[in-house]
Amino acid sequence: MRIRVELKRLNSAVVDLNHSYHIASLIYRCIQRSNPNLSLELHNPGMKFWTFSKLMVPNLKFKIVGDKMVIESDGVYFYFSTPKTEVAIAFVEGLLKKPEVKIGSAEFLVSEIKVVREREIGSKGKFVTLSPISVTTVRNGRTYDLYPDDPKFYENLWKNLVKKYNALYGKEPSDCKLEIEVLKVKPKRIKVKNTYHRCVEMVFKAEGSKELLELGYKAGFGERNSMGFGMVKVV
Repeated sequence: MRIRVELKRLNSAVVDLNHSYHIASLIYRCIQRSNPNLSLELHNPGMKFWTFSKLMVPNLKFKIVGDKMVIESDGVYFYFSTPKTEVAIAFVEGLLKKPEVKIGSAEFLVSEIKVVREREIGSKGKFVTLSPISVTTVRNGRTYDLYPDDPKFYENLWKNLVKKYNALYGKEPSDCKLEIEVLKVKPKRIKVKNTYHRCVEMVFKAEGSKELLELGYKAGFGERNSMGFGMVKVV
């Protein structure tokens, strides 16, 4: 399920440029408010099976001051996506129960919640990121972030999708093949809590397993999806 959450600004909204952690916290609070048992399950180690976009500002009506984004438009919005209906329902119900929300210290009112029609995903497609993709590898006992100029980026991106599919459905996908061609790439450095992660915004073509592509579309490509990485749209 794919949801667009529209927020009306209540004060002079100043948001961290690295605001994904704040949106993640908002999502967890909403789920906890609506379904405490589900919230407890989601706080256990393991995959969460959702992703979300960056905060979108209509007509780019904002200015950057240091590490902050000063929002000048009346409202903002973001997208949330999950293949798990119960998670989507809990998130929306949590928003409706308490529509006054905070992203960091900025205060907003939920003005509209829309269920967005999901695109039909086939065995090939062209995608653009709505939040950057994070892929890592372990070398000599240390974790390193990867960029698309490293072949390991594609291997680990594929492995992550297979792992997610297995964890969600309890079986291997019937087709595991996947080829990705990056058309445009923009390296990013995103701070989550006190840690910076190298990641990429990109436009890419993908071909192969319909099951894996559909899961990437719904739950996110790459790692750290529940912290605001890996959401895409079809172009």
